[in-house]
Amino acid sequence: MRTYSIGTKLRSCLLKYRRRSAQPLAPFLLTVILSVSPYAPAHAAELAPVSLNSVIPLPGFVGDFDHFTVDLKRNRLILAAEEHHTLEIFDLKSGERLQGVPGFKAPHTLAYVSETDEIFVTDGEAAACIILSGSDFHEVGRISLRPGADAALYDPTSRIFYVANGGRDEKSSTSSITEISVMNHKVVAQISIDGDNVEAMAVDHAHNRLFANIRDKKQIGVIDLTSRQVVARWTAPGLNRNTTLTFDPIAKRVFVAGRTPGKFVVFDATDGRVVANMSCVNDADGMVWDPVTRRIYVTGSQGLSIFHQDGPDQYRSLTQLPTNGGKTSLYVPEVKQLYIVHPKTEIDDAALLIYRTNP
Repeated sequence: MRTYSIGTKLRSCLLKYRRRSAQPLAPFLLTVILSVSPYAPAHAAELAPVSLNSVIPLPGFVGDFDHFTVDLKRNRLILAAEEHHTLEIFDLKSGERLQGVPGFKAPHTLAYVSETDEIFVTDGEAAACIILSGSDFHEVGRISLRPGADAALYDPTSRIFYVANGGRDEKSSTSSITEISVMNHKVVAQISIDGDNVEAMAVDHAHNRLFANIRDKKQIGVIDLTSRQVVARWTAPGLNRNTTLTFDPIAKRVFVAGRTPGKFVVFDATDGRVVANMSCVNDADGMVWDPVTRRIYVTGSQGLSIFHQDGPDQYRSLTQLPTNGGKTSLYVPEVKQLYIVHPKTEIDDAALLIYRTNP
């Protein structure tokens, strides 16, 4: 494994700059990262997996952010600023902040639906799925849910928005996964989960199944979408607070990350067998599978871990990079850019980090 310890250098440089200069930190931050990171030099003997393109400062933002979505038609990147109570709109290519959309209590997971030109937003404190017009962001619908609506997944094949809600936020030992039709804004089904904290999900279309992290149980639930019943539960040694998850339908592998300690775990989707169990960044809240490069990007408060799939049962750690506490991420293959947002820290404002992915 190739690990570059640039975090200490970066922190030292930033602290020195803060003491000596009153100038904005973001441009300096980018310079420092590019100077100490092995990803910057164009003359590097081996092209690194990612290169930091730009840092977009977000002054005035305090607290956590949550997930992204993308509107390719309008070249927009959309971010849930959870504790700022807004959606933030950026230019997809440059990262320029275009506007904020107020009116939320705690926005979490977003889905842009191109067929209807609408944005679906889970809002945990509002106990609702809020639906906005994609053109001007005015509210066009609202679906009441149990408290704690947070993790969600949009499946463009079925045009269903799966929303995890209930559980610990209403002091219940059970949660729901609510199926919402994005075409008519109706709840079409409810899936009951024995567990108070359902997190990331993925659909297996070949077998009509849904995989879901049941975090409080340290399990991955396998749900039959015909019967809407949990038919299997998987776990792995050391898996704890499993939050993020994604799926490779070709190799039939489910990728999961545990938070404390940071664990990257790969399951055989046919039988739940653990085929890989490796260390990754702590406190992961974002994961991307890129089938073109066969890379898995895991983002957490400790940084960015990048793995390569050498074969269905063989995985290799490529590197780990600091992200200044950025936990959530989105990869947009159309522009070959990886977006990570980090909160305000003791040395810097919140910021959007934009990485170019390399072949």
